[in-house]
Amino acid sequence: MNFPVDDDGGPHSVELVGLLHELTAMLLGTHEIEPALADLARFTAFAVPGVARCSVMLITEGRAAISAASESSRRKIDDAQQVEAAGPSLDALHTREPVISEDLTADERWPGLQMAAVEAGLRTAIALPIDVHRDAVGALTVYLAEPGAIGPDRMVAAMAIAGQAALLLGEVLRRAAETPAPAAEPSDATVNHAVGLIMAQRGCGPAEAFEFIDETATRLAVSPRVVAERLLETAQRRSGG
Repeated sequence: MNFPVDDDGGPHSVELVGLLHELTAMLLGTHEIEPALADLARFTAFAVPGVARCSVMLITEGRAAISAASESSRRKIDDAQQVEAAGPSLDALHTREPVISEDLTADERWPGLQMAAVEAGLRTAIALPIDVHRDAVGALTVYLAEPGAIGPDRMVAAMAIAGQAALLLGEVLRRAAETPAPAAEPSDATVNHAVGLIMAQRGCGPAEAFEFIDETATRLAVSPRVVAERLLETAQRRSGG
């Protein structure tokens, strides 16, 4: 996929909506949190142009921290944060506020990260909190190879992805806790795309969107997939696609 970008490298708002739909379908297609985090990291690195690395960390009650990254060759920056118990990712996780560094190699807040940033070839960082629910918190961090490289459009794109991920990861965790596993139908890519559309239109969470599709399917005596296909077709016609 190739998306048009704004002047500072971030995707246009219309394309950002499409990206969020892609992310919704992707994350709702898994029932385990580890692969969901790995998918999120790789997706973010792809979706925000110029990102050299993306890492995701999640802490849930009663479990050790779970982390994933878009690639492994620049792991030193994550390892250094664990050793120092400090850095943009951990600061965003603990403060629940965005944390930005224009140049990690000279940032005095984390002197222990400077050499790791040099060796990894990473300069700019923005870490965003992921508030999944009261028992799970995390952070999504994107890194760029140039100093001061995150403009407002890249920032908006990263924040939109982090916000959508917070809703979706909560649903993944809920599914992972269920026994037996949920039925296969909600994992249908078409249904998941429709869920993303409903979430964007109604400002609701994935559970409410699934419920809307299920209730509509029951009322019309059709499958949830048929409802999803009709919703997506209607949205495409209205957008002129």
